[in-house]
Amino acid sequence: MGEFKRNTRMSSMFAVGGIDLDGPVMIAAGVCKTPESVGPWMASAASAVESGSYTPKENAGNDGKLFHPETLEEFERLGYGLNSFGMPNVGYELAADKFAMMRLEKPLIVSIAGRNMQDYLDGMRIFSQCDTVAAIEFNFGCPNETHGGRIISFDASGIRDILNGIYGPKPIWMKVSPYSDPMLLKEIAGIVNESDKIRAVVTCNTFPNAYVDTNAISPNGGLAGLSGPALKPIALGQVVQWRKHLKSDIDVIGVGGIMTGNDIVDFLDAGARAVQIASCAFWSGEPRRLGEWLTADGTSERFQALLASRG
Repeated sequence: MGEFKRNTRMSSMFAVGGIDLDGPVMIAAGVCKTPESVGPWMASAASAVESGSYTPKENAGNDGKLFHPETLEEFERLGYGLNSFGMPNVGYELAADKFAMMRLEKPLIVSIAGRNMQDYLDGMRIFSQCDTVAAIEFNFGCPNETHGGRIISFDASGIRDILNGIYGPKPIWMKVSPYSDPMLLKEIAGIVNESDKIRAVVTCNTFPNAYVDTNAISPNGGLAGLSGPALKPIALGQVVQWRKHLKSDIDVIGVGGIMTGNDIVDFLDAGARAVQIASCAFWSGEPRRLGEWLTADGTSERFQALLASRG
């Protein structure tokens, strides 16, 4: 791990979504669901860590079997994973209090989720007061009470309402579900461009309502979010479309199916400024292994060449 960090650390910082990083790889939301879990991933090869998603009040999450498969080996064999955690978390205020007491060597991004505009604005206000938080990500991949229970990513008017209320000193990012309708994606991108409040779009969240059987996932009749290598072509397509439609000063951060160093380069070539890694980190649960994955022989040559050219 130490050698990986020396070999891949950039010679100078570069800006992503209004914050400075020393490399293009971040840990995505969903891996660190508690403030306490952030520390070990801060010690990994990632250049930043995202924690959450956090909700206005403490949330116990779902019950039963919440992710499939159960092991990293089976996840790699299947080429996909499912999860339906229901966003277990300690709530905005307690999470902010805990983050305020931490000493962090790398940028921390906090993901917040809500069911209406006020939830997001409350989260923005609370975490904006926390010096250890570098940026706040609005997770729009959850249901919305105000606009009829739709996933917010697919609710153009709901997104416009929330973006119009943004204020404060912290960079704001938004994470969206994958769009199969290219015209809706273009419409949402136009709203983002007009608002002039979003510094980065993180795409894409898990593909919603995938299904294997009720033995795989317990909640919601077995329907769950799909992630992993099976999502990569969809995620790359999202990056290409978002980069096409967004203004040049709004960054695209790619997520979905990244397992190797060369996967990272695929996303950067498609137009992403940086990437986030979730599923392989979650199923492994071992921060020290991140560097091993991204520099493994036969799957990292393009990534290492990129880093060498920047270093």
